[in-house]
Parts: sequence; C-alpha cells; structure tokens
Amino acid sequence: CTVVTFAHWQQGLIVAAGNPKEVRGVEDLATPEITIVNRPSGSGSRSLLDRLLQQRNIPAMEVAGYRQEVGGHLAVASAVASGLVNAGVGVQSAASTMGLGFVPLEEEQYDLVIPNHFLNQPEMQVLLDILKSPALHRGIEALGGYDVSPMGNVVSQS
Repeated sequence: CTVVTFAHWQQGLIVAAGNPKEVRGVEDLATPEITIVNRPSGSGSRSLLDRLLQQRNIPAMEVAGYRQEVGGHLAVASAVASGLVNAGVGVQSAASTMGLGFVPLEEEQYDLVIPNHFLNQPEMQVLLDILKSPALHRGIEALGGYDVSPMGNVVSQS
C-alpha cells in the first residue's frame, strides 16, 4: 500500500459565539454549569474526548450531557447554536460554518491508503493530480481549520 496525505484538521470544543461560558479545555466540561453533546462511541471525536478526560482523571459521568449523542460534527454545532448545550467536540470547520466559537484540542492527520495495484490506474492518477491542485487546496482551506499544505505527499510506500 501507499499512504498519501490528505489533510490535517483541528478537533476541539465547539462553543457559542464569543465563548460566553469561557470554556478553555476539557477540564471546564466537569463544571455543573457546562452541558455538552457527545458523539457516538467509536467516533474519532468521542475517542478524543474520552482520552482527554481520562488523562485529566475526570470521570465521564461528571460531564453533564456526556450520554447525549449526535451523529456528526454539524449536529454538534447545531446543538450548540440552538442553545441546547454549551459545548461539544467537533472540527473547526463545523464551528466556522455556523458562526460559533472554537477551542482547539488537537490536530489530526488524515491519509489515503491506496493498494499499490491501483496506483497506475488512470483514475487514481487523476485523483493524485487533483490532490495537488491549488484550487482544491483553496476550497478546503476556506472551510476553516484545515492544513492542506502536505496534501498529496506520499508518506510511505510498501
């Protein structure tokens, strides 16, 4: 397989515009006046939240709303925008799309893993060429929270 970088993106806490509850990190989620919406077990956002809570010795059940789940980054942003909750883990682009605040937690890298027997296929070459396209880079960067500078770079080949 050949691993090709797609993009890096920021995961963090989506909060109301202006961050009126002054959420600065996962530690603040354990305060009674902060409620969250969570992502389903097995999602990357849920794994990130669980890992950060565990690292800080914060029991998940001390986080109001921990058991309330929604299915995607925009659903988290919608719950925050509607005022139903104060925060939720998601990507910066979802917060930006809805005019919300964002507290960065971690940058993640997304790669494409391509079986080598597909590399010389014309369709795959088109995809790899598109990944180097400045127009694609500008479009993705306009979403907010993405670093596409390494997009299309081969990370490893085996």
